[in-house]
Amino acid sequence: MNEQSIANKEAWSYRAYEFWTSNLGVSNKVAKDMIKHPETYLRRHMEFLGDVKEKKIANLLGSCGKKAVPLAILGADVTIVDISEENKKYALEVAKEAGVNLTYILSDFLELNIDEIHNSFDIAYLEGGILHYFLDLNEFSKKTYALLKAGGKLVLNDFHPIRKIFKSRDVFDDNDLEITGNYFEDELKPEGVAYERFFTDDEQKEFPKCLLRYWTMGEIISSFAAAGFIVEKLVEGPRFDSHKNIPGEFTLVASKGNKVEA
Repeated sequence: MNEQSIANKEAWSYRAYEFWTSNLGVSNKVAKDMIKHPETYLRRHMEFLGDVKEKKIANLLGSCGKKAVPLAILGADVTIVDISEENKKYALEVAKEAGVNLTYILSDFLELNIDEIHNSFDIAYLEGGILHYFLDLNEFSKKTYALLKAGGKLVLNDFHPIRKIFKSRDVFDDNDLEITGNYFEDELKPEGVAYERFFTDDEQKEFPKCLLRYWTMGEIISSFAAAGFIVEKLVEGPRFDSHKNIPGEFTLVASKGNKVEA
């Protein structure tokens, strides 16, 4: 693994299972809630995913399974690719309690050998802080494209690149926004893992740091288009705090075109 992947694996392997258990809940209680109303966990993405019954879905960087398990409950055949053993442990526990099966591939996505799952999936679903974990976005897009069947769909939800210009890049932070950043920066940034802020200040000092590369919207769209995706829609949404006049997230919906793969 490269430097970025090693750092991110270490960060996401630190107290993640503990966090999911305390934040989302113990596996049997979470599973019962997911069974009652799985669509709630998938939020507005259901309109982009459509009917998932009997669809093969690659949930890339699927983390603790909070999207994958509800998809499986709705009848999808779901495969998670994620780098964290702690995420895998929690996801499989919840899946077992919910009575569904998940395929969980523990790997850095860019290092994953996809020969056996090439052209296999109806949908590639990515949600909630994905692209900044990859230094080579073109390779990421090409590999995602290769996973899909002809006519397969990409549903990518991620944080809006405009956050690059703010001192705090946390789109859940309700503090005043100070413009200090450079939208066009392209270097790796050491940042705390996503759930670090839920621990005490003293505990946060012990957390390993991720290495993140923040992309512009132009870089993101150009990368997926270059891979062969046909962009169907780009939907922008507001921040998750009180600053609803500023974009906080976006969802890219695209389909696999007819580009010949190298």
